[in-house]
Amino acid sequence: MKFVLITGANRGIGFELTKQCLSLGHTVIATMRSTLKNELFSNLPNSQNLILETLDVNSCESVSTLFSKVRSYNLKIDWIFNNAGIIDWSSIHEVDAESFRDIYETNVIGAFRVLRGAIKVMNGNNNSLIINLSSRLGSIHLRGETQLGGAIAYQCSKASLNMLTKQASIDLAEHGIKVISVSPGWVRTDMGGSDAKYEVEESVKLLLAQINQLPKNSNGIFLGEDGNEIPW
Repeated sequence: MKFVLITGANRGIGFELTKQCLSLGHTVIATMRSTLKNELFSNLPNSQNLILETLDVNSCESVSTLFSKVRSYNLKIDWIFNNAGIIDWSSIHEVDAESFRDIYETNVIGAFRVLRGAIKVMNGNNNSLIINLSSRLGSIHLRGETQLGGAIAYQCSKASLNMLTKQASIDLAEHGIKVISVSPGWVRTDMGGSDAKYEVEESVKLLLAQINQLPKNSNGIFLGEDGNEIPW
């Protein structure tokens, strides 16, 4: 049984991660900008193991408050899913600078705030894992090798998130914390759209299976939902 913290847990992949982690017997701290709609979580399995907390990853104060609460629970976290994220599908010709800035604020700086704030509340036993939810759209190597285009700000943000993963995996190794990026695949969510390959349940099931069977020395990698490493 693990203690798991999930950001952006009120919908899509974050909500399904919460559901499936509870089903596996883990204790989950599910975070979101507002917990007013907590009826969403009322029928989840093992709900006695669920803790709902407010978190705005764009706010240093909010992140600090969250981890102060975690310390007060006297919990040590095993897994963190940096899942909160936003997208703008606009191409390089259409996107505006303000949208670019907003996407970086949430997808990169928000993830950084959570990652750094979590260091002192993680187990630090070399099984502690921070999982940054990335995307194949963030692979520099794959650009031009697929038909995927547009979403320039999102693509750049995920490439930057991957760099955060790689460097943090080096910097946090001395704390017994591993950091990886994972791509959940193309998923039918509000962000992914209705034409995507995976239903949310299937994507999360695959993702958790890969995390559960990670070799002990896995650190600083970019992993797909199929278990194959994605080139940076």
